[in-house]
Amino acid sequence: MRNRRTPVLLAVLTGLLALSPGAHAAAGAPAAAATTGGRAAQVPDAVLRLSVAATEEKRSDSTTLHCRPAGGSHPRAEDACAALERAEGDFSALGERSQQTTMCTLQYAPVRVSASGVWQGAPVDYSETFSNPCVARAETAGVFDFGTADAGGPDSPAR
Repeated sequence: MRNRRTPVLLAVLTGLLALSPGAHAAAGAPAAAATTGGRAAQVPDAVLRLSVAATEEKRSDSTTLHCRPAGGSHPRAEDACAALERAEGDFSALGERSQQTTMCTLQYAPVRVSASGVWQGAPVDYSETFSNPCVARAETAGVFDFGTADAGGPDSPAR
């Protein structure tokens, strides 16, 4: 008798487990994970639009930067995010270290940099004009060093 009851009892228990609400959530979790490639989709902690405009040459370039996780179209997103992390998202404090180690020419070729978006839930609206691209890179720890509007020329940094 005992052998006949065991399969029936197992079938009943399996059916009850399948009907419980927790089982549905657990059963759905692997399917959800599979649809995202095994990882949960992450929303970035920071989404910024960065731009650089060489005012006298009337050229500009822009990119997007996402942090936590690093991404966007910025070619050095991880470095830019690390610099912003060190400055706690304060763009005016970005180049405190690199200003002391970077030598730039005194050439006047103004560039305007700007950033807008969200940094860790706080709105960002930053813009500043620097005397040349080298000074802009030094005073912003390279966060705005991503395009061609500020590239090349005798004002490249000497370190």
